[in-house]
Amino acid sequence: GINAEYGDTMSLILALVLLFCSCSAKREFYVDWDNDRFVKDGETFQYVSAGMHYFRIPHQYWEQRISAAKSAGLNAVQTYVAWNAHEPKPGEYNFEGNLDIVKFIKLVQAQDMVLVLRVGPYICAEWNFGGLPPWLLGPAGQVYQVRTLDENYMLAVTRWLKALAPMIKPLLYANGGPVIMIQVENEYGSFGCDHNYISILASYFREYFGEDVVYFTTDGKREWELSCGITPPLFGTVDFSPADDMAKILARFREHQSKGR
Repeated sequence: GINAEYGDTMSLILALVLLFCSCSAKREFYVDWDNDRFVKDGETFQYVSAGMHYFRIPHQYWEQRISAAKSAGLNAVQTYVAWNAHEPKPGEYNFEGNLDIVKFIKLVQAQDMVLVLRVGPYICAEWNFGGLPPWLLGPAGQVYQVRTLDENYMLAVTRWLKALAPMIKPLLYANGGPVIMIQVENEYGSFGCDHNYISILASYFREYFGEDVVYFTTDGKREWELSCGITPPLFGTVDFSPADDMAKILARFREHQSKGR
C-alpha cells in the first residue's frame, strides 16, 4: 500500500544519505603543532613503523613481510624510494617486479597500515650513491653538483619527481591511500647547510605531490646537523639510537623546532 511504498522510499533515501556521508567524509592526517601530536581523522594518532625497503625484497615476499609486521603489532611501514633503481638511464624508468612501488604501497594499505614515504632524492639507506643515479656523475667534464641547486642536478630531480608523483599522489591518505608523510632529502644537515636548497626542493614536492600530506626532514642528533637540516615549515625529525640520552637530544632538537614531535 501507500505506507509500504513510503517506507521503502524513505529507506532508500536514508541509505543514499548514509552512503553520501561515508563517501564525502574527509580523510586527513596532519601535525597539531600546538599540542605536540599527529591527528588522523580527528583523533590523536601515534605510529610505530617497520623499516621495509621494497627494492631490497623480492616482490614475491612483500605480502608476507608486511603481514608479519602487522602481526608484530606495528601499524605503519616506512620505505625509501631508490631513484637509481627506477631511472637507470636518463628518462628511462622501471616500475616493474621488485620496483613496483604502487603494488607495494597497496599491499601496505590492504593490511590497514599507513605508510611513510622517504623520497629523497638522496636517501643514504646504505645504498649505492645514496640512491642517486650514477649517470649524475657524467658525462666526463659535466659532473653535476648533487644535493645542491646546480641547474643540471635540479633539472634531473624535477624530471624524476614528475615521473614518480602521478603514481604516488592517488595513494596519499587524503586521496584514499595509506601515505601519510613524505620525506624531503635525508640527513642533509650532515652534508650541507643551504636551507634555500631544501626549501626550493620542498616547493617542487608540493607542486608535484600536492599539499595534502605532511612533508618532513630527518637529521642527525648533533647541533650542527640539526641547525643545518631542520628547515621550517617542514616537520623536522631526528635520528637516535637506543643507547642515546634522549632527554639531551630532545632538548637540543627543541632549540630548532619548539613545537611538534
